[in-house]
Amino acid sequence: MSTLFLAATSKSSSGSWLPFLLIIAFGAVYFFVLRPRQKAQQAARAQGNHIDIGDTVVTIGGVRGVVVALDDDQVTIATGQMPGDDPSNSAMTHITFIRKAIGQKITPPAPDVPVTEAPTNEITTGDASPEADAGQGPSENS
Repeated sequence: MSTLFLAATSKSSSGSWLPFLLIIAFGAVYFFVLRPRQKAQQAARAQGNHIDIGDTVVTIGGVRGVVVALDDDQVTIATGQMPGDDPSNSAMTHITFIRKAIGQKITPPAPDVPVTEAPTNEITTGDASPEADAGQGPSENS
């Protein structure tokens, strides 16, 4: 009878860790999944607000063009142009998108800088002459 009483009054210590482990799991999911996603969305919203006329952009659908007109919630881009063409040319296709459809702003590449030859960092292992190897290693005269 005393065995039943002891079994009924003892508690498992593993049950007390369960709430702590759940809090740790939810914290990990928040910091590794939800928080980076929120930061990426905030960056995308901020980028959409920093578009100016003349910027080259790519939409979320892959259309590339130059911004020719801006409105509060709309962006008009000109596509089909050749480098050096005037973006206001009427022969180009003008497409109007909502600001959320602009995927990214493309920055122009940096001007070509001549590449100078960098010094090589060769590792030398010492004297490679045959005299240096004499007397080292197993001999073939056995």
